[in-house]
Amino acid sequence: MRVQEILPVEASAQAALTAVWERVMNDGADVLGRDVPVRPAVQASWSRAMSSGIRPTLPRAPQLLDDDSLAQLRDDVDWLPHAEQVVRAHASGAVLDGHILALFDHQARMLAATGDPRALEGLADINFRPGALWSEAAVGTNGPGTALATGRAVHIVGAEHFCSRWQGWHCAAAPVRDPLTQEIIGVLDLSGFREKAHPHTLSLATAIAVALEQRLATREAERRVSLLRQFGALVGRYPADAILVVDRSGDIIASSAAAERVVRRLQASGRDATDALRTMSTDAARTQRLAHWEAPTHGLVRDASHPLIGGTAAVHALHDGRTAIGACLVLPNAVVRAPSGRTKPVDMTLANARPAATRYLLESLRGEAPVLDEVRRFARACARTDLPVLLLGESGTGKEVVAQGIHAASPRAGAPFIAVNCAALPHELIESELFGHVAGAFSGARREGAIGKFEAADGGTLFLDEIGELPPAAQASLLRVLQEGEITRLGATAGRNVDVRIIAATNRDIPSAIAAGLLRDDLYHRLNVLTLSLPPLRARKGDAILLAHHFLSQTRGTLAREFSPAVLQAFACYRWPGNVRELENLVKRLAALAEGAVITEELLPAALRDASTSREAGRSASSRFHGTPTVGHTRDESAAPQWWHLPDDTGEGTVASHRTSDPVRDALRSRYASLVGAHATMREAAAAIGVTRSTLYRRLQRLGLAPGRSVRDSG
Repeated sequence: MRVQEILPVEASAQAALTAVWERVMNDGADVLGRDVPVRPAVQASWSRAMSSGIRPTLPRAPQLLDDDSLAQLRDDVDWLPHAEQVVRAHASGAVLDGHILALFDHQARMLAATGDPRALEGLADINFRPGALWSEAAVGTNGPGTALATGRAVHIVGAEHFCSRWQGWHCAAAPVRDPLTQEIIGVLDLSGFREKAHPHTLSLATAIAVALEQRLATREAERRVSLLRQFGALVGRYPADAILVVDRSGDIIASSAAAERVVRRLQASGRDATDALRTMSTDAARTQRLAHWEAPTHGLVRDASHPLIGGTAAVHALHDGRTAIGACLVLPNAVVRAPSGRTKPVDMTLANARPAATRYLLESLRGEAPVLDEVRRFARACARTDLPVLLLGESGTGKEVVAQGIHAASPRAGAPFIAVNCAALPHELIESELFGHVAGAFSGARREGAIGKFEAADGGTLFLDEIGELPPAAQASLLRVLQEGEITRLGATAGRNVDVRIIAATNRDIPSAIAAGLLRDDLYHRLNVLTLSLPPLRARKGDAILLAHHFLSQTRGTLAREFSPAVLQAFACYRWPGNVRELENLVKRLAALAEGAVITEELLPAALRDASTSREAGRSASSRFHGTPTVGHTRDESAAPQWWHLPDDTGEGTVASHRTSDPVRDALRSRYASLVGAHATMREAAAAIGVTRSTLYRRLQRLGLAPGRSVRDSG
């Protein structure tokens, strides 16, 4: 029968304790034993403090955390909001008269405190306040530190404290345990003036700690329901795959029928199935550098040597706020090792289900043109949502780079990114490629069936390039998927839910494509939520030269190291109909052909040499005609239509008839002459300033310039 210890709350008991404490401080731990009036738990704590070299005259506890570090720590402790709610519910005036309630983490760092202002102020003198460290190894015997050291609720009163400055107080502290792992995650402490100590104080602190643990147990049950709901959704989506769900401690709480078959195979081979599956799941966390299950929404595990994985597995981690609470592990296209060590496929329904990560970030979109900054800003805004994105632009402007960058900057970054060139899909196989097929769906179909691009991208992003090339039937099916979030494999009767973010791209003129029946207007309106037009390279002033230098620096195995001035001039003058892709390929070709360190003009294709010659000729003619240098070579004219505006653009006659001052008239004449001289056709010149060709002709006439292949004064 255990004898209840007598708490030294009386003055006489404290006097006896003080006398023993002084003898111990003077003579050492040999004084301690059965004959001294010190409880065994306190004697053991004093011995640990002396072994740690704690000074009994320590004036205050170390202040470990500044305000910023404390705020970060409070954010990281996911049980703290629940603890603060429990403390508020019990922090009545009667309970906290002369006391404070404090919360500590598992390292004895104080997280929060509330209570009687007199006690708060007095305890602050010894740094018993948030941010301070109160472990036994740092400050000797004390309530929260000793509770953590022993793993038990303790009540330290007055002279039982090892350091003399703490002896004017008493501390009743109870550990708080994780309801799942039973590990100590913190301490709840009720501290106050020594004179306020009572034998029931520890019971009160323990009751509050139990209330907190019950609240955390309720939260854990809710988390388990969330895990099982995620597991059920995955089993419904991939019924033939081996799927299991583990909680944050690594324990398996559910498994699919295919996973149970894996377990039985392991048992037949003499392996411990639970340990093997747990190892696989926790290895998945380590593979993704997911310390303590801090996983993104999706992850990949590749380990062909693992007893369960013959290639790639997928980890679907689930979070409560910022805390990872567990994960579902999926073995798509599961290849399970048989007892003999040979591999055998379980189900090939999910062939190639999880692709590699993206290669490009938004930072990969190189260039310094202001219009490109706007593209990056809009793309980052797109990344923060799950809305469809429609990318417009000529071929070679970097639509896939932007698509991958949006995906990489989005919450789906850890999930698959699947790119599909719609123009390259055979028309008779488009729906099978996009939506998958069941076994025997058509002649030549895979015997085991196959998933489509939508299922492969589940949880991630599907990039549909050249979407205007899809035939009308495929566009109708795609529209239904966008509306319902469900696909039906070819030959199947039941649909499958998919969670896919769509990014589409086209180089077609949208109104013309709709008018010609090449693009369904309802599909366009469904995609036209976030529309981003990518500028052609010719509209990105200076970027052609910047990119040329970058591409040259990336070449390997050539002598070329720089461009001659004439080559750079040709790059600046050329219109780059193939955009960045054309420039990159040209730089590779020039570097390969160069016989020295400098790439010279002789290596350029005729089109680039002609462009440079034509531009110089246009500038020269304009300068001779007006007697002044050409205007606009340092400004992006096409980006500023106001520079091309004539007064009363709808009127007739000449600018002079509108009493335009001579300097303005001369500047306009010079500008329009340079514009026409810099472009191969009048249509291109008009497009450069955003007007029709007839409007450009009318403006030239009003300026007194005769339109034609070269502009001359009509006066």
